Amino acid sequence: MKIFLISNLYPSKDDRDYGIFVRNIEDGLQSNGAEIIQKAVISGRTRSFFEKLGKYKKFYLDILSAYRKNNFDLIYLHFISHSSPGLLLARGLFGKKKKLVINIHGSDILKYHKGLLKFCNKKLLRTTDLLVVPSAYFKGIIETVFPDFPESKIFISPSGGLDTSIFYSHKKSEQNKLHLGFVSRIEDDKGWRTFLKALHLLKNKNLDFKVSIAGTGSKTEAMKALVVKLNLQDHVDYLGILSHKKLSSLYNDLDLFVFPTQSNESLGLVGLEAMACGVPVIGSEIAGLKTFIDDKKNGWFFTPGNEAELVEKITNSYKLSQKEKDTMRNAAIQTARKYEKNKVAYTLYQKFEQLLS
Repeated sequence: MKIFLISNLYPSKDDRDYGIFVRNIEDGLQSNGAEIIQKAVISGRTRSFFEKLGKYKKFYLDILSAYRKNNFDLIYLHFISHSSPGLLLARGLFGKKKKLVINIHGSDILKYHKGLLKFCNKKLLRTTDLLVVPSAYFKGIIETVFPDFPESKIFISPSGGLDTSIFYSHKKSEQNKLHLGFVSRIEDDKGWRTFLKALHLLKNKNLDFKVSIAGTGSKTEAMKALVVKLNLQDHVDYLGILSHKKLSSLYNDLDLFVFPTQSNESLGLVGLEAMACGVPVIGSEIAGLKTFIDDKKNGWFFTPGNEAELVEKITNSYKLSQKEKDTMRNAAIQTARKYEKNKVAYTLYQKFEQLLS
């Protein structure tokens, strides 16, 4: 199977986490025998308007060049918005030649599906042979946004899955303090303000705790400032960006992973990474988180943005007996195993094989 891969998000040497799930899916397909024979990608984050303009010019030219060669069996496109204009132009010039698979990840529909991009998205979808989405939740979104798209052509595949050779449960060391973790992009819709306000309330509960925060984003400095304003410096340790290996070590040191997002997460892989390491997740009852959090069994839900309710769930979990905590940790691990990357890659590869047969 020879694949032409298209994505406007792809890792670079300096931005190894940017679009990493696209690379993970690519690696998984290749491990099952697929060959990525052509590739048109935008690697790394864009720092300025003119850099972005230059990258997209090259991106569209790469799409045209690879499409014209026609030496592939299947086109696999990630993030329909921003990529659809280039592929539509190629098809207009050279005609439809091969099967088309589009992988929608979330923001490409929830954020950018408007104006010219909306027109291009709808036009391209009319000729799409398979639409891949990361969760059952997002399948429902597609059925709402594109009600005419056949349900039989929608396939659920969770964004490359989990690398359980990295994310797995180690023997946990004994610790006196409750250890809470938050791993995310530091942006307005990720719930970090709710989390910090909850920690401020938690200080009044006579509960000894520490917090590790990993990730970066446009609101990193604002987050640091709020830590100081709420007098949480003795509790919060900001770690920046961590490698997967270091993330796994962090997860394994946690008692609870807090996922306070207010965004329509298409899935939420960081929550599953924590679960794979035996850490229950307290998450917003929203979007893709409802796919894998089973309330009071492998984690807890709270109302998005409600810091008082988040504090309540944290304190309730702390009061559990050791046996109850172990049961919940085991349930978290069992949930995460369903998303193991080799299983996910094999199932996706088989779906592609079926499409080409």
